[in-house]
Amino acid sequence: MIFAAHFPLFTRTARLIKQYLPLRLWLLLALYLLLSNGFFWLAHIWVHGQRYVIVLEYVWILPLLCLRRRWSLILFTIAYTGIYIFDILYWVKQFYHYDNLAEFIELLHFIPQAPKLYWQFIALFVCNLILSLFLILKFVVRLASVKMIVPIALLYLVFSVFFYDYRGTDLSDRYQTVGWWGSYYEVIKNRRFNMEFFWLGTIKPDFYDWPHGGVLQKQIDMQLPPKKILFVLNESWGVFIPDHGSINASVVAPLLDVANVQMLAQGENPALHNTTTGEIRELCDLKAKSMNFMLGPFDKFKQCVPNKLRQQGYEVQSFHAAFAKMYNRKDWYPYMGLKNAYFYPKFSNIQHCHSFPGACDFNVIHDISAANKSAKDKSFIYWLTLNTHHPYSEHDILNYAYDCKQPLFEGRQEACRNLNLQHQFFKILADEIKAGGFKDTDIVVVGDHSPPIMFDKYKDSFKPDSVPFIHVRVH
Repeated sequence: MIFAAHFPLFTRTARLIKQYLPLRLWLLLALYLLLSNGFFWLAHIWVHGQRYVIVLEYVWILPLLCLRRRWSLILFTIAYTGIYIFDILYWVKQFYHYDNLAEFIELLHFIPQAPKLYWQFIALFVCNLILSLFLILKFVVRLASVKMIVPIALLYLVFSVFFYDYRGTDLSDRYQTVGWWGSYYEVIKNRRFNMEFFWLGTIKPDFYDWPHGGVLQKQIDMQLPPKKILFVLNESWGVFIPDHGSINASVVAPLLDVANVQMLAQGENPALHNTTTGEIRELCDLKAKSMNFMLGPFDKFKQCVPNKLRQQGYEVQSFHAAFAKMYNRKDWYPYMGLKNAYFYPKFSNIQHCHSFPGACDFNVIHDISAANKSAKDKSFIYWLTLNTHHPYSEHDILNYAYDCKQPLFEGRQEACRNLNLQHQFFKILADEIKAGGFKDTDIVVVGDHSPPIMFDKYKDSFKPDSVPFIHVRVH
């Protein structure tokens, strides 16, 4: 009472806060923000992702919950679901590079052929959406009232004027959001990095010339090509940055250690972020806005290497251990000149490997070797590898070339498994060469894209926009 008598202003302020900002309001905000953002807080611990701690779009729709009318709760549910889906889309963008919404929707068509890990993520996303909405509409709504709309608006006004985190998007990395809180609407307004997110445009992908040129046509003289060519687009082969000058070289060492192998060229080349763009980059020197290749237009595919070599009398074959309908390859491969294509299960050994549904490369190579040996005259074989695909399953590693427990790989376990799988690939290729499978053959191996990293604490293990290549000749 003495304190109140001497500080009447403080007393009146305390009463106003208690009246207009009651404990019930703070409890509502705390529970709502926990349910709408908590899943991503836990995910951050697991995958070390980058996302706003609090996404403000969830706060903007809170008045709909406070109205507590049937129509407002229906609108809230629709709005919450839309924001959540967008939240997931942007969160995924950190780990899997896609340029626009149309491209992401196209990827969803191939989920049935995806690794089990991706199915598990989808199940988690759906379960969290259902659970969070259920808890909000069942329990949190009981704390809400129409009277809270004005206090919430005033709190947000004070917050945005005095405490707003303006860091927004990390302009050096288009896939990160930075700060304690922020709005995806503001991220989208950063048009330099996000203007294509909602791009739908024409359904056809519209192929363009790849300005840097693919490795294959730089290494193979198309006017006077070798009699036998094996071209390998090596899934997720990247340039390891914390190299200390030894690991990148040791990955390909098994190939170069073979006595009758002559190294002709080795280096790096610019690349984009998915396998199909890697295919048209290397086979056709093209790029595309969309991965929906089966809709064409196919005029520019006439310039693809397989078509050029077929015109020169080459027998052209392709091998890929996954299913033909993955990325609709069965539909657009023939236009590139890959009419004699072998997909799962058209192999002599259809043992399943784990990284991605399909056969094992260490078995498929025997079919490729046999095809190369049986070619009567000029031969071009295209091999798109599979088992080095994310998530780089330890079950596919037969022998470890690199100890993932050493300090170099602390916080880089996915990167370590990738390197072991890559070393293993070059070893099985070397072993097949020793067995006489690729005699008198030029072999060009190039990465399709930089290896995606999801679970590692450090996401910077590989150069993001560059892939390695090697060109050897087997005598």
